[in-house]
Amino acid sequence: MKDSARLFDFQEVNEDMVRRLFAAFDPKASITQVSPLTKGMSTSNYALRTDSGSKYVLRIYPANNDHSGIEAAAYQYAKAKIRTPEIFFFDDSKQIIPFSYLIMVFIEGSTLGDFIAENEGCPDHVVHRIGSSLALLHQTEYSHMALLDEHLQIAEQLESFASQYYTLLNGLAGTHIQPSTKEKCMQFLADHAALVERIEDKHVFSHGDFIFSNIMVTPSLEPCFIDYEYCFAAPVFYDIGKFFRTRTQIERYIGADTIAAFEEGYNRKAREPLPEGWYALSKLADISTMLHLINKPQIPDGWGSAIDGEIEKNLKLLAGEAGPLSDK
Repeated sequence: MKDSARLFDFQEVNEDMVRRLFAAFDPKASITQVSPLTKGMSTSNYALRTDSGSKYVLRIYPANNDHSGIEAAAYQYAKAKIRTPEIFFFDDSKQIIPFSYLIMVFIEGSTLGDFIAENEGCPDHVVHRIGSSLALLHQTEYSHMALLDEHLQIAEQLESFASQYYTLLNGLAGTHIQPSTKEKCMQFLADHAALVERIEDKHVFSHGDFIFSNIMVTPSLEPCFIDYEYCFAAPVFYDIGKFFRTRTQIERYIGADTIAAFEEGYNRKAREPLPEGWYALSKLADISTMLHLINKPQIPDGWGSAIDGEIEKNLKLLAGEAGPLSDK
């Protein structure tokens, strides 16, 4: 499944408005170049260059999905642990423009997905670093699955991961996949309830959107992690499942060596090592995550069939692993 479709329309702002927004941060700087960055699902981002040669990103949040406060807090949390862009300015007053926005440093490099496609793979040491970085983010634990407030404390407890599957399959999400796929999911869950319980063993600070397009690979091959607006408290396997979700154009480059490098990196920094069968458990967790994407009356073209295919693939993997997993 591709990460390219947007959930919220790109917010067009003219260059005069960009200059006004930037002037609140640095009134003496002169903007010499403004370039829309149209990739992404929610925020509207612009690359800016000043007369000094410095480059920035202006990040504007959608009015009806404003996660700016929690993202600013998450960047503060993450920067003490892993490489993230430096945040220079944050304004949620909505006095200049009716949207919250922030200004951060521009990270030179490619998204992980583009890097893998261009290089026909990814060095193990980069994947190792990605796993280690995620483990460091996961070091903060929570009592249950929950939305977080702007202090990264629990704000609202969420439905348990185990029951989410049934809520989603019996709700709108279930109408966007094939009836046969829904039936297979229901049967698997009924037969392997213990596997879902294993997913809920521990809840941690979750990036929330740990996908290839939110990991930048710099020219020095350092991974840098962006876009924390959907962070929350979730099982360990939530982020891992999203990371290993199929990207059809580069899937052939994600093999056993990549999975092993990720595991080794994660376990090096984790409070507890990943359990045996972690990869299959992440695929089970990702079924619920994908169903959340289509749990609405209308979805972007192609999302239903893509998610249906990915769920089928995950169920086939799990069918082969369920016996050994159940005994652990």
